[in-house]
Amino acid sequence: MEDWKGYYNSNVYNYEEGTAYEFFAEAMNNAPSQLEVKKGNVTYYNIPCSFDIETSSFTTYEEEHGQEVKCACMYIWQFGLNGSVIYGRTWDDFFEMLALLQESLDISNKKHLVIYVHNLAYEFQFINKWIEWDKVFAVKQRRPVYAIAGGFEFRCSLILSNYALAYIGEHLLYKYPMQKMVGDLDYSKIRHSKTPLTSSELGYCINDVKVVMCYIQQKIEEDGDITKIPLTNTGYVREYCRDWCFFSNKLLPEEKEKNKKKWHY
Repeated sequence: MEDWKGYYNSNVYNYEEGTAYEFFAEAMNNAPSQLEVKKGNVTYYNIPCSFDIETSSFTTYEEEHGQEVKCACMYIWQFGLNGSVIYGRTWDDFFEMLALLQESLDISNKKHLVIYVHNLAYEFQFINKWIEWDKVFAVKQRRPVYAIAGGFEFRCSLILSNYALAYIGEHLLYKYPMQKMVGDLDYSKIRHSKTPLTSSELGYCINDVKVVMCYIQQKIEEDGDITKIPLTNTGYVREYCRDWCFFSNKLLPEEKEKNKKKWHY
């Protein structure tokens, strides 16, 4: 498989500066020759994509119940597409960017863009009421594996890898090295959408989606294409057992077909 050109994208786009279309253009100009792959009736973009947010947590006093309530607000979002990164500071900007992306790439129920989120369970609590979901699959309450809306397919890269982002960057990225930055963001400081960010703070935020994109691109190359990446880490175990127990190369073609029908694979 050809090397990933998006790995060398170094530009970072600020959505507030009206750079969305430049961001889309850079990402797609470096697209692989096999840009689209099909699974069933759905076509998938065969490129890595990642979404992440940074939030501030605080408590506020609720007079109605006479008690303190824990709250959190997003102060920056980052979105990576095929190595390129754009960021914004408000939810309005994020959903506006998604709408432009949907229109530009013709994303629909028949053409999906898979967006990986490291710990989707967290981001999902912020976006679930903003979006009309077509389908959500979760392993337990408030722990979605994937959520689909209008062709955008959000998946959890934490459930896929079973590793923290820092571990992935340090130990798993042998082809496209990219380590998570450490210590550049003070989480005790309360921020909001108008809080100025230093270059090191912004770099910390941007780097997280880059790590996820490098990980997913490596998975695309290892597994064959994006449709072959399982939803969870245990998917690799199931695939291994299925292949060796039911579809071993020692079996004749008619025996393989018989096993497929028997075990519904």
